[in-house]
Amino acid sequence: MTVTSGEDKIKWWKDAKFGMFIHWGLYAALGRGEWVMYELNIPVRDYERLAETFHPVRFDAKSWVGLAKAAGMKYIVITAKHHDGFAMFRSQAEPFNIADATPFGRDPMRELAEECREQGIVLCFYYSHVIDWHHPHAVHNKYNNVWDYDTDSKHFPTYWNGLVKPQIRELLTQYGPVGLLWFDTAGGLSKEDSEELVGLVRGLQPDCLINSRVSHYPDMGDYQSKGDNEIPMYGEDSRAWETPMTLNQSWGFSTKDQVWKQPEAIIRKLVHIVSKGGNLLLNVGPDAEGHIPDLSAERLREVGAWLNVHGEAVYGAAASPFPYEMEWGAVTVKPGRVYLHLTSDAWPQGELLLYGLQNKIKQAYVLSDPGRTPLETTQRYDAGMDHHTLTVGLPDKPANDCMTVIAIDIEGELSVDTRLSQQPSGHVKLEWANGRIDADAKTIEWSLQIVAPGTFDLELVCFQKEGASWDEAFREGIEAASRSRRFTAQPKPDRVIKNSTACQHPYTEVHSHLGTIVFDRPGTCTLSLRSALIRPKSGFTEIWQADPVKLRAVKLVKRQ
Repeated sequence: MTVTSGEDKIKWWKDAKFGMFIHWGLYAALGRGEWVMYELNIPVRDYERLAETFHPVRFDAKSWVGLAKAAGMKYIVITAKHHDGFAMFRSQAEPFNIADATPFGRDPMRELAEECREQGIVLCFYYSHVIDWHHPHAVHNKYNNVWDYDTDSKHFPTYWNGLVKPQIRELLTQYGPVGLLWFDTAGGLSKEDSEELVGLVRGLQPDCLINSRVSHYPDMGDYQSKGDNEIPMYGEDSRAWETPMTLNQSWGFSTKDQVWKQPEAIIRKLVHIVSKGGNLLLNVGPDAEGHIPDLSAERLREVGAWLNVHGEAVYGAAASPFPYEMEWGAVTVKPGRVYLHLTSDAWPQGELLLYGLQNKIKQAYVLSDPGRTPLETTQRYDAGMDHHTLTVGLPDKPANDCMTVIAIDIEGELSVDTRLSQQPSGHVKLEWANGRIDADAKTIEWSLQIVAPGTFDLELVCFQKEGASWDEAFREGIEAASRSRRFTAQPKPDRVIKNSTACQHPYTEVHSHLGTIVFDRPGTCTLSLRSALIRPKSGFTEIWQADPVKLRAVKLVKRQ
């Protein structure tokens, strides 16, 4: 894969969809994650001593890049310098680096750059540009080394001009073309310094992408970095975006963290993200010897095996044209073709119903079927409701234990009914980003299409952060209204959803029953919600990502 230039310089990244994040640094020696220096207030002098015995003899650039390739990943983002200030490359600007301060004595970034070129993977660097607990003059608005250094004595320009800019120059002049620079946690950085850093990168490598965390000022980067582990809602983002996610619950190597995502969950999350127009940057944390944990490697290879068969429906695919989640999986599209990604545990018996696809169908088939045996399809149109229904006859069993892809070839340019619609199950899910938001009044209103009228249980869908107070978040209650009813409710955490596709640590998906609403005839209806948790779409999602309880959606569950 080559990095393109000009207006299309981000195209390679948009097409790639899947990248490997690597959190690797001196902190791996302690096996407690990448924030260990800060969490334990380890003095700089003691932390520096770790470098005296840091000797990752098992590091093998060929093996690392080969694993990324086997997993179906198209780019690698590795921590060239994390918050501990230890450079994982040979740096003339700072002797506290892996080549000069350790018995290892090599530059792993150079070896990775050479191997990435050999295997066709785009190499990218993570660089902590504001937080640096090792440097006496680094200043962040929150996370500083206050156990070694006097905050009032810090002189940020000394750090900025003496370390950050020289090391960025090193990274962009010593390793060949760099796909992107992944900056992190810009708290307190001025707009002028942000612009200067962006200009430095543009001047050295114009084709190098920059993520949004370069600054807290909007539109500084080429694409939006979501909050850690955060998968957005349909309609939340207008810019290109990416979700950084961990395979377990830690970023850097941790001996205690053995909570691993299963391959099936990773595939579903990847497809879910791609169906919303994003990329997945999935993290591994190598140990102090330079070895990627076996459990990480095993899972990645299984994901790669699935992508080897179904990659057509992922790489270079566009987001779903439908503005809502599908209960059975997700949708991606390419010119002339629609891909339905069906999860095995939600496999429809006999047939699949899809509302809203307006094109004439040429054929449908299971993507993994080498013979492309046609599946029976039927299309119906209700002129009174302007409603299209496609029925696809399905095999008795899914073709894959995790996710089966049905390819649908269509005539003409894709045409879809983009109204928020009731699903064939009778249910409706309305995410807050797809509603009309009045931030001052703290209300959201949705317009939705009811196909099968009836009585609906109204469920509130929230993501609750570990340790967050539910009662505090909803102390003002919730108000809901439709044409048939208006009522208030005090939400309770009635049901926790296990294995949520869009929600992960440190959040849990929680559903609350608010009451019932009747829609007694088909057609266009409205539903509104008022809550103190309602806010406008954030220009910088890390801020929203930190909320203790996030209002995510309301779900109308039709009573049978």
